[in-house]
Amino acid sequence: MHIAATLLGHLNLDTTRGYTAVFPDEVIAAHQHFIERRRATRPFAELRSATGEEWAEFENHFLLRKVALGECHRPYGTPCVHEHACTRCRFLRVDPAQLSRIEEMTSNAEARLAEAKDRAWLGEVAALEESLRHLRLRRTEAAQPLSATGARERAEGVKS
Repeated sequence: MHIAATLLGHLNLDTTRGYTAVFPDEVIAAHQHFIERRRATRPFAELRSATGEEWAEFENHFLLRKVALGECHRPYGTPCVHEHACTRCRFLRVDPAQLSRIEEMTSNAEARLAEAKDRAWLGEVAALEESLRHLRLRRTEAAQPLSATGARERAEGVKS
């Protein structure tokens, strides 16, 4: 359940549990029996402990999640699909100490948006408006405590 919540970007497990409520008990039981059968047939070598190199890679993943504005909460082993355009990524958790930087980025984007509108650069206008939407969302998130359950899901439009 925790893994599914992380992959879906849910901060509250109750949000993820809501998705499991739609399955009949027989489907859940059949899936659990399938998993048990699969574990019984799994090669023993897969059940080994991690090597030192594998463990170091896993730990290093968490060090690599530090970004300029805070931390990336992307799941282990997944690539960054946003090419590190972090303000647009739902996995970014802004450090409240970086609020002034978010404000500076917002002001800069607003100035660029005004210029793009003046020069009728419509593609640039659309991109900047999208960037500003995400910057304002990140500012709101950083200003709120993380315990505001469901705020991110509502803001991102994720079903809760």
